[in-house]
Amino acid sequence: MMKAFILLLPALALALSPFESKKPNYFDTSAYDTKVGKENVQAAKNVKIKCRQVCDKKVYKEQKISEAVEFYKRTRNY
Repeated sequence: MMKAFILLLPALALALSPFESKKPNYFDTSAYDTKVGKENVQAAKNVKIKCRQVCDKKVYKEQKISEAVEFYKRTRNY
């Protein structure tokens, strides 16, 4: 009985009591919020910048598709 108590002593010492509550895992992510800055607010209101972002996304997507097609054409010939 004494051996079991000695073996379980570290576990009992580190265990939480049923009345204790764990601290919540809350992290303040306000430092990562980049949409609050003055420049970003002005850019969000600018129509030219919005259009440029959309156009760049379309061009990038089309470029990736064309690269994939070229890759499969090259590998298919071998």
